Amino acid sequence: MEQNEEQIIDAEIQKLMQGGEHTAEKIGKKRKFRGKSLLLAVAVIAVLFILSLVMRMLSGKGGGGLAVSTAELTRGEVQEKLKVSGPVSGTNSADVMSDIHAEVRDILVREGDHVEKGQVLAYLNSRSAEQALELAEHQLALAKANQAEAAKNTGADYAKAQQALQSAETEHARKLALFQTGAVSAAELEAAEAALQNARATMQTFTVKKGKVQINDSYSIQIQIAEKELEKAQDRLAETTVLSPIAGTVTRVNTKPGQFVDRLEEHKPLFTIENLDELELEIRISEYSIGKVSVGQKAMISASIMGDRQAEGEVLSISPTGEMKGNGSTERVIPTKIRVDSRESGLISGITARAEILLDEAKDVFVVPLSALVQTPEGGSALAFVEGGTVFLSPVRTGVESDIAVEVSPLDAADPHFAEGRHFILTPGEEIAEGVAVRESLLKMTASDAAAGAK
Repeated sequence: MEQNEEQIIDAEIQKLMQGGEHTAEKIGKKRKFRGKSLLLAVAVIAVLFILSLVMRMLSGKGGGGLAVSTAELTRGEVQEKLKVSGPVSGTNSADVMSDIHAEVRDILVREGDHVEKGQVLAYLNSRSAEQALELAEHQLALAKANQAEAAKNTGADYAKAQQALQSAETEHARKLALFQTGAVSAAELEAAEAALQNARATMQTFTVKKGKVQINDSYSIQIQIAEKELEKAQDRLAETTVLSPIAGTVTRVNTKPGQFVDRLEEHKPLFTIENLDELELEIRISEYSIGKVSVGQKAMISASIMGDRQAEGEVLSISPTGEMKGNGSTERVIPTKIRVDSRESGLISGITARAEILLDEAKDVFVVPLSALVQTPEGGSALAFVEGGTVFLSPVRTGVESDIAVEVSPLDAADPHFAEGRHFILTPGEEIAEGVAVRESLLKMTASDAAAGAK
């Protein structure tokens, strides 16, 4: 191609030389323009002649080198980020459930309403619950009455047993005295002894504590059972008034008047309450990346609903355990939450948002595109610098790395080629090696451009 360019230039010179002769003949007819035309022709011939010499000199000195694009080595900053996505939700949320068999009577809130903790959300039909409460109260009263009656009867029986024992003891003493005088037979004495034993046995059937006769434990057990049933009935009645367990915004109302609350489709909650003043992003991070993530790291959050805006965030929590990623993958992921710092972010609960977690960054360092790195035979990296049309490879140490750029520093601090402002090849191919001749085309590129990627 270079020979063709020289031939074209030579041909143009010949044409102009011939054209100069023809011009001179014509100028002879128009004398007043003759001097200017000759000077112009000579000037053009001289320029082309010099251009021809320059092209011949270039073709003899590196003109056949490889064409490469280069940029100046400059300082800047580079950030390593992890891109993830997940659903947005309130930092505190509650599903209001109910398993009682009752119809919804009145709903007092709508989706979007702000509620306080303990505020009434709905009333359920309470007739059955009220009847159950009345029955439970009656059962408890009956159990207590039975206990009182049993205590009364047991007390009376105990008093009778005491009297019978005293009578048996008196009769036995009298019979014993008479037997000793021969006034009664042995059979009569034995009968008195048997009566005394029976009276004593009857007294043994009673339990006395601190001088007070005790009744059977079954009466106390019946009262305890009745009290528990009463508590359940009271709770059931209380549940007919549906309250908000937290302060927040009503984000879902899944019921309507006349619907039984224990028969909602797919076991949905009656209401969902969320604290939308503070939002969070629920994400799952791969087990291969979680080691670089820590609580407190900054993140930039975006979503379609936000347009070109972004919101700042911070890693709030990292689960201590992982879980299966799903979809047949053996990879495990770790649930992680990112708090959205800005209340005016434009985000809403329930949508999917994207987050870029800042894992690491370096400032005021040399930054080059990843495409500029040359792999060395030892497995390391190098930059291909161009000086005087010749390639010089400088081994480098890489640091913080983004998707398209990387921090670099010389392995040898005394490397004569690695210096700010030196030209390096942006996309060196396999043919680039130490000492290769090249023809460079310098692109104006800053470190910020390098971090954004070379085009």
